[in-house]
Amino acid sequence: MYNTVLGSTVGALSTGKTPCAKVLLVVDLCAGDGADTQGELSSSPSITRHHLEFKLPPDKQVARTAIFYEKDIATFSRLRERHGDCPQITLINQDSREFSLDPVYAKNNASVLIYADPNNVDQLPLTKKLMDSLTPTTLFMITMGCNAGGLKRLTYEHRAKWFDMAMMIIDWVKPWQDLCLFSLNNDKSQWAYILIIPNKWSEDFTKKIKVKAGKIWKSGTTATSLRRDGKSNLENKLDELFLTQKEKEAL
Repeated sequence: MYNTVLGSTVGALSTGKTPCAKVLLVVDLCAGDGADTQGELSSSPSITRHHLEFKLPPDKQVARTAIFYEKDIATFSRLRERHGDCPQITLINQDSREFSLDPVYAKNNASVLIYADPNNVDQLPLTKKLMDSLTPTTLFMITMGCNAGGLKRLTYEHRAKWFDMAMMIIDWVKPWQDLCLFSLNNDKSQWAYILIIPNKWSEDFTKKIKVKAGKIWKSGTTATSLRRDGKSNLENKLDELFLTQKEKEAL
């Protein structure tokens, strides 16, 4: 999914027909060590690097850079070994919860894509400080393992952090954007993905992602759109992901 989102973003910018300048910054808030454990281009750093270095025709050039955050020293060392040689990538060994976007990107009308794949909600780097700093055209992709490691057996207060994060993002979405929640059907871990993209991409993106996901996950995916399905239906889907059956019945 991330490969599709980033590739489509670069492709759209290369046409010169988007509201943004032909400048792209990708920020990976939880980069990890960049190891492609599931095959070529299976890690977010490798996918990002591929799209930074991919050669575009002379008349479709896009200035592309990325920032990779990784706070663990040993993991960062392995990340640097794999991607430290790319001049378009800035590597930062720091907790990305300290990150906020430099105002220069808004001033230059740059396109920004934020990617986050945290191990758990306590590592989730989406803060109010970050959200307040973003450009109005910023795109997002956020991975959520809503039941990874038995999340629903944890306290409601702990799980509420995921819900609060989702609601903060929903409230941030601009009128020209859509928020799509993709979840894997019949998945015990209940993996889900939040995607914020332009409204005009949403329907086509949803179809593409459902087709591609269906080839990997036999049970398919469910897509819930803020614009097409409404905020109420989106919140109901979040309840399904975050709440136990008993908690849902008590609502």
